[in-house]
Amino acid sequence: MRIPIPISRSLLLAVTFIGTVQAQADELKDAFHTPPPSALPGVYWYFMDGNLDKQEMVNDLESMAAAGLNSVIFLEVDLDVPRGPVTFMSETWQDHVSHAFKTAERLGMEVLVGTGPGWAGSGGSWVPPQDSMKHLVGSSTRIKGPVSYAEVLPVPPPHPANRFAKLDEKHAKIRDEWFQDVAVLAFPTPGDSISRRENWETKALKDSMTMTMTPEARKGIPSLAEYPVPADLQAIDPDRVVDLTAAMQPDGTLRWEVPEGDWTVMRFVSRSTGQMTRPAPQSGLGFEHDKMNGETFRRHWSNFQAKLLEKVGPQEPGKGVTTLHLDSWEMSAQNWTEGFREQFQRRRGYDPQPFYPAFIGLVVGNPEKTERFLWDLRKTAQELVIEEYAQTIRAVAHENGLLYSNEPYGMNPAGNINLGVEADIVSGEFWNARRGLDSQYSCIEAVSIAHVMGRKQVSAESFTTFAQAFLDNPGTLKNQADWALAMGINKFMFHTFQHQAGGDREKPGMAMGPYGIHWHRNLTWWHMVRPFHDYLARSSSMMQQGQHVADILYLTREGAPMVFNAPASGLSGEPRVRDKRGCNFDAISPRVFAMRATVEDGDIVFPGGTRYRLLVLPENATMTPEMLKNITDLVKAGATVIGNPPMKSPSLVGYPECDAQVRQLAEELWGKQPQAERRVGKGRILTAKVEPGERYPHYDTTAAVLAGMGIPEDFSSDGPIRYGHRRTASTEIYFVSNTSENRVETTCRFRVAEGAPELWDPVGGEIRPLPEFIREGDLTAVPIVFEPHQSFFVVFTAQEELTKSSSPPKLRNFPNFKPVMEIDGPWQLAFDPKWGGPAKVEFDQLVDWSTHENEGIRYYSGSATYRKEFDAPETAARPSQIFLDLGTVHSICRVKLNGEDLGILWSPPWRVDVSDAMQAGRNVLEIEVVNNWVNRLIGDQQPANAGVRNVTFEHGILGGQEFKAGRYTFTHQKFHEADAPLLPAGLSGPVRILISNHEN
Repeated sequence: MRIPIPISRSLLLAVTFIGTVQAQADELKDAFHTPPPSALPGVYWYFMDGNLDKQEMVNDLESMAAAGLNSVIFLEVDLDVPRGPVTFMSETWQDHVSHAFKTAERLGMEVLVGTGPGWAGSGGSWVPPQDSMKHLVGSSTRIKGPVSYAEVLPVPPPHPANRFAKLDEKHAKIRDEWFQDVAVLAFPTPGDSISRRENWETKALKDSMTMTMTPEARKGIPSLAEYPVPADLQAIDPDRVVDLTAAMQPDGTLRWEVPEGDWTVMRFVSRSTGQMTRPAPQSGLGFEHDKMNGETFRRHWSNFQAKLLEKVGPQEPGKGVTTLHLDSWEMSAQNWTEGFREQFQRRRGYDPQPFYPAFIGLVVGNPEKTERFLWDLRKTAQELVIEEYAQTIRAVAHENGLLYSNEPYGMNPAGNINLGVEADIVSGEFWNARRGLDSQYSCIEAVSIAHVMGRKQVSAESFTTFAQAFLDNPGTLKNQADWALAMGINKFMFHTFQHQAGGDREKPGMAMGPYGIHWHRNLTWWHMVRPFHDYLARSSSMMQQGQHVADILYLTREGAPMVFNAPASGLSGEPRVRDKRGCNFDAISPRVFAMRATVEDGDIVFPGGTRYRLLVLPENATMTPEMLKNITDLVKAGATVIGNPPMKSPSLVGYPECDAQVRQLAEELWGKQPQAERRVGKGRILTAKVEPGERYPHYDTTAAVLAGMGIPEDFSSDGPIRYGHRRTASTEIYFVSNTSENRVETTCRFRVAEGAPELWDPVGGEIRPLPEFIREGDLTAVPIVFEPHQSFFVVFTAQEELTKSSSPPKLRNFPNFKPVMEIDGPWQLAFDPKWGGPAKVEFDQLVDWSTHENEGIRYYSGSATYRKEFDAPETAARPSQIFLDLGTVHSICRVKLNGEDLGILWSPPWRVDVSDAMQAGRNVLEIEVVNNWVNRLIGDQQPANAGVRNVTFEHGILGGQEFKAGRYTFTHQKFHEADAPLLPAGLSGPVRILISNHEN
């Protein structure tokens, strides 16, 4: 007979808690060791205008899958390479592409299909001018009355196409011939020359190409409290604008009995912006469709993606074609669409027609009224782009069983954050730290979007570059990869894997013009790249767990276009890899904030998203009454907000009463005289000095406010260490990374008050305790040793606190390494003669290949195997762990000892555990080392090697043209000159045997 044993409720709860925590810990470890598909890296899979080969597409995909890549973004472009034999959208093209998509499904991979031909936008040769992006343009005719007028009004020409439009002769003719009448307006001529606004092209959305990532570009259009009124102002009186639209005949003749006076008549028409798909394959070249009319996207879809999906047929969920992807916005702007007047009236509450002259830069009323109207114009355009474009793409994607992803940065008139929140998966973009555009801000925006929307995955177009081919390898990319991980990026999409239509007979092979880091199967070290991809997958998986932890939420200014630029004081480090400081932050737009923000226990919270302790307002003289009311309500509910009061509304809506409302709300929140700190309801409003030219208070000011709330920095260190932080129900997950090229011993302080730390190494997958730590109130101090650019996860799990006391005493977190032997020369080497190296050679000592007197070695690119026999030191038999340290390697290596494969090393520390492989007495060491393509490409530019071969490809690849090629290599894009510097190559050493222990 079993006698029941009574169990106390507290013990039962404790047992249940421990069991739950253990299950969650096991799930986390599983996700670390076997990352989900969402964490595996992928590539931009680019095709060059018709240069497709069906079997080589399969070979591309199989090489990706073998290397640990899971996703491809399929895009075809024309970058001035000879056209290939497979015409875009032809039956053969569709057969090739659909077969590739089915191959991806077979391999368990996913395909993201671009929204259009080219690398940005959505349009094509099937888009007629009436479906294209549009501007409102106007012509002027002066008439003196009284007179009976009956003349044809001139048709205004389209605005000159911007330099990125890529308007060809055929489409220029189509554009010039098409227009649609909108209105005819007359008004008393105010003077000889009607006053114009400055920078009206951007303010009126004629062009938004200045809204980009270049340092000199503007990141927003400020709205002022006061606009100067010139003494010689000659403005149009909106109250005296006469609508003559009905008086114009179908042939453009205006019949009007002109009253006495000097009148200006303006004929307004809708014209195509001329924006073309770019850089699209020739048969896909055409107009970008109207981004303010969702039906034009649906017609575009039926001519492009719908045909492909029909060809592919049903696919297994999560495999094959899964996503519709909109890449960076490079389509400039539009300010008109059919029905725009009615949409404006419905949204803004007044008729825009008297202000039509402001579309072409003229002042209507006075400078302030014109600026307010243009603010409303941009606001209306923003809403239409979001609702008619982004939301239509998402709807069409979902209707077809797909997700919608976008990269919302660039010259986007909707505002980056506003556009990005509409996607299921949002993406940033970062260029290679060596060279290129500074688009770090797009990553900050992308992770912010994901954090406030509660989305786990944040992608990034990764390591994009220009004219820097083959300079990098996994080891040189690691620091920037770690920057992205700490920033919050957790899905890497390499730019770019160029489709190798010519196969692997000629290497490196095809290139995407001068763009991209050239991440493809014809790289010298592609057979060794898998561990780097595994590293990214493990790290990304960890950075997808739970919720992001941040303290500060920056609100962007109202209006559009708008880019969030983080305050420089909140970032530290080198240009292009600037890290967030110890109090992490995100950004949010007023539109999203108003829709989703609430207050809970004093925190600003979002459904399923991150919680923030402090809201920081932008320094701006204006704010709409609606937005200010929303902020006031949140403060009353308990939020802490820092910022200065606005003075006016930026809009003409409700003018001038709207300004009085703003002043009244500002007084309610800040008081009649703004104070340093003021309690309002359950919350607080604080003011702060903002330096001229800045948008937000200094980081130190916000950190001090948090400290006053009892919130220390989330992370700090004595050394140059970056961090990122995620939190699950029972676990704190910190990513920490050494930003320097030197070994660093430092104490890291984490804002964690319970749980013992564990070290999770994403390079090898090792998990072990960190027995040395000190609890300092709400902080935990942990000594950590980092090799150059090394990174770890430090994980605190609630259950670990229960077992902390059982950790062995007097153990260090990191072992001491003691060298016991150096393995010096001579070394036997075997190069591959196919690439110009000697089949067998002996090195008396380890040297950099690029300095060798033998040209076959100096200009060598590829694999070479070092072989060395040595006797194990006697001391190696005693310690528990024995390591082989290689010193320095350029660029990747595989180590074998006594025939046992000990794995691939791709970054410091160049060290491998040989405890089980080393044997007493004689040992045989083999090290396969691979360098980059650069040295061989430079060698093939030398007089003896340059242009000595003729290369052609079968099946008309690259137009069947014959190319002069170097003795060993071929790529149709020249990257390196004969006098370019060679890269270090090979095993530099010293190679040593080390013994280690963890004892203090």
